[in-house]
Amino acid sequence: NGEAGDGEVGDENEGETSDGNGNSGGDASDSSAGDTGDEAGTDAGTGTGEGEDVADKTGDNGMGACNDSGDDTDSVLDGSDSGLGATEGGDGEVNTAASPKTDKAGTSAMDAMRDKAAADRIYGNIPKVDLDKIVVGYKTVVSEMKKHYSEAKVGDTLYFEKTLEEAEALKKDSKKTVAYMVKEFEMKKAADQYARAAVSKTGSLDMGRLHTYKFNDDIFKKVTTLPGATNHGLVMMIDWSGSMSDNLKGTLTQVFNLVWFCRKVNIPFSVVAFSDVYSRNGGWGSRPEPKFTKAGDIALREFNLLEFFNSDMTASEENEMIHNLIMYVSRFARYREWSEEGYPYNIPSKYSMGGTPLNDSIIALMDFVPAFKEKTGVQKINTIILTDGASNSTAGIHDYKLITEGEDKGSHIEVISPISRSSYGSIKSETIIKDPVSGKVAKGYETTTYLELLKARVPGMNVIGFFVAGSGKSGRVDKRSLYYLLPGEDSGEIMEKVKFLNKNKYLAITSLGYDEYYVLPGGNSLEINDEGLSDELVGASKAKLKSAFGKSMKGKVSSRPLLNKFIKLVA
Repeated sequence: NGEAGDGEVGDENEGETSDGNGNSGGDASDSSAGDTGDEAGTDAGTGTGEGEDVADKTGDNGMGACNDSGDDTDSVLDGSDSGLGATEGGDGEVNTAASPKTDKAGTSAMDAMRDKAAADRIYGNIPKVDLDKIVVGYKTVVSEMKKHYSEAKVGDTLYFEKTLEEAEALKKDSKKTVAYMVKEFEMKKAADQYARAAVSKTGSLDMGRLHTYKFNDDIFKKVTTLPGATNHGLVMMIDWSGSMSDNLKGTLTQVFNLVWFCRKVNIPFSVVAFSDVYSRNGGWGSRPEPKFTKAGDIALREFNLLEFFNSDMTASEENEMIHNLIMYVSRFARYREWSEEGYPYNIPSKYSMGGTPLNDSIIALMDFVPAFKEKTGVQKINTIILTDGASNSTAGIHDYKLITEGEDKGSHIEVISPISRSSYGSIKSETIIKDPVSGKVAKGYETTTYLELLKARVPGMNVIGFFVAGSGKSGRVDKRSLYYLLPGEDSGEIMEKVKFLNKNKYLAITSLGYDEYYVLPGGNSLEINDEGLSDELVGASKAKLKSAFGKSMKGKVSSRPLLNKFIKLVA
């Protein structure tokens, strides 16, 4: 123990000594290295036998070493090598003039990586939607509307009878044109299959060609393989907001034709309308949040998807629904002779037209479309969304707030944190939304963001948008509508697009989050054209009849933009 107290700390740290009291020799006693040596010497002087280990460790990391001669070229305090910013001179003084290069380089690199204009981020998740609480099935819709209009016609059946005649005439007049488009569809599909057919030779001889073997090498049987057709399904969502009232009749007439076409070619379909009035029983009170969201989820306003048509409907249910909807939309017609066609009944209050919860409804489609696909067994889904305006903003992020005073202090209350905040000076907010199912993350809270997440949820799905931009009887589209859809476009280009749209009855836009987006005129331009050849053509030449017939058929097809575009998708 006495020898250990002498301060011998081992041979590995040559030149490092201790006087037994923990004081290092040389001028380095004032440095941090001396402190380390002090600890080592103290441990050694206790006689515990641990001094050598401590000294060895000290020597290994070099923090306790000091040169008695003042030569510090090998010292860890040399700022030029260590980057610690200080060197020890021969007289033991510390020179602080050396530049801390490593520290400055690290700080500079971190500063370069920092986003000085970064926005405050708000995070939210796509909620799991309880479809039982959101979707009002077609059987319920048919039953409720039938009950309402059955009670309304008591004592006055004229309106009921006239609208029934209108529904039957519409179906009869459209029957031939829909059948023609079915034929066109089958021909396009067959042509596409033929173009992709693969022909291969077999190892069997074709006995019908065997006699040509002297001048023909191709005497083997062939097999033609046609690729299997993809099984398509249709989901269509209609805007049931108040601004659609002027264009609703033409829109639903287009929908009827689409339904009849899908029936003919056996394509599974579901047609829904989004409404924020149904759940409030037609009232205009507050819009509470559905109860299936949780903290961190996008908070949804109360809304519903009203299912008007489904491929599972019977023919009688379908006819009943069409009649109910014609009675509904005819109330908004401005050019009917009420005295001759009957005064319209009041509409069912629960089915009144309200706001535009488009974004909330797209979130609901993220669960509705996969459920429809699984139920029908289709391979590919085509989703069509038809609106006439921008969506209402979503409510925010579902959260909880701690109550800090009052009787309920210490408990939590449910709150909705805003999904976006106004900018204060340079402080801005950026919304990050994640879909927990697909893992897809998207920035923003606009309709384009939710469409991006919807397409990620259902890979391979076509999402087609139709925007009814025109208003009034003529339905012409003015430049303001296109400025809204295409901000930043040159005014000259906007005017060219307006002319094209009003002439061709559509305008295709390849943006806004949809795979394809079509701007349509409104008013009479949405009406179906089923007029036949004029009586003036009686006795006309064959060439004139051919030309008139071609124009008539072209008009019948072009007046059905929804059906026309859908056929191109699935053919």
